[in-house]
Amino acid sequence: LYNIAQRKEVSVATVLGSIPLNIQFRRSVIGERWDRWLHLVRRLMEVNLSDVPDTLQWKLSRSGVFSVKSMYTDLINTGT
Repeated sequence: LYNIAQRKEVSVATVLGSIPLNIQFRRSVIGERWDRWLHLVRRLMEVNLSDVPDTLQWKLSRSGVFSVKSMYTDLINTGT
């Protein structure tokens, strides 16, 4: 979908901030492309954008901070 988007520089926030969605494609969106588009729109509707800066959180530890121990424990437990 990105490859056939008319204006690639437009942000997701700009597109989602308009009703109907303000996006145009260079080609017709039919068949599998239409299915992909609908899937993407459904997923994007669940996203709530805010002006709060992004943060990283390490899911393998309670504190949310990376540690070698948490990584090692996960590797041992998952058998990866």
